[in-house]
Amino acid sequence: MTYYNTNEETGPQLRSSWIQTARQEELIYQMFVWNPTLGFSPEDIELRCLDLNKLWPITSIRRAMHTLTKAGKLTKTDELRKGNYGKNTHIWRLND
Repeated sequence: MTYYNTNEETGPQLRSSWIQTARQEELIYQMFVWNPTLGFSPEDIELRCLDLNKLWPITSIRRAMHTLTKAGKLTKTDELRKGNYGKNTHIWRLND
């Protein structure tokens, strides 16, 4: 779990942010586990989160995917897909 405390939270507010970050990372990881043959872009994950009534900023989703990649759970591939605004975006996959 990685929460970048750039706004210098303390006490209960900081603890709440840590918990929310951990939940985001776990849910995003589970999306890959539930669909092990699929690859997802951050925008794909954002849409799936919306389906679950989770309105998370795309930056939080990208942060979680980066953290999961650093932890060895996901791999950022060279595969590209059209994302929002017609720009290519990388696809992540579950590590074997």
